[in-house]
Amino acid sequence: MIRFMLKNKSLPILLTGLMGVLGGCALSAPKHLMDVQPGEHFYLNQPITIPTGKTRQFIQFGELSGSHFDHSEPHCRIEMYQMKAHDTVIRPQKFAISRVQLGEEEIALNRQSVQLAANEYGSYPNNQLVLAYDQQRPETMDLVHMYLKSESQPNVYRLTCAGALSDGNLMDAPRSYRPQRKKINQILGRIGNIRAN
Repeated sequence: MIRFMLKNKSLPILLTGLMGVLGGCALSAPKHLMDVQPGEHFYLNQPITIPTGKTRQFIQFGELSGSHFDHSEPHCRIEMYQMKAHDTVIRPQKFAISRVQLGEEEIALNRQSVQLAANEYGSYPNNQLVLAYDQQRPETMDLVHMYLKSESQPNVYRLTCAGALSDGNLMDAPRSYRPQRKKINQILGRIGNIRAN
């Protein structure tokens, strides 16, 4: 096998390309998909308290909403790296956005019925039961993670903003779309905003 690797000149090129693809997973979202980019800033305008035993605080309609939010509307959440045994206050400041990553979050499986059906025709050995699912696309939220950097508050992890929960139904648009800068700033209201400088 070692001889093969030494003789095959295309293998190093293949491995280099594979490493590039895998390394690309950590890169930020391109500008044509997300108008918030690394090097921009999240300005937090008021203190946010993260309760004891929690790592995040939700923001919706320009207000803090605690640990609950309306899944049928876009929201943001500010997150910390580590959970604390006491309330933690995130102080107002300008946070650098170091990376922007797009994602999708599944909230719950939306299988309306699960049926066990016996094999009536004997085509399966030993009369096995067949598990049949009523398959429907699960409800998900399209989101954007904006990773935050601060020397004075290193436990602040990221600001995540998401569209409304949707199973792909066109009636959920545009609320279900991944929020861009303008929508993110609307969600945050007076609490904060994203700016290029």
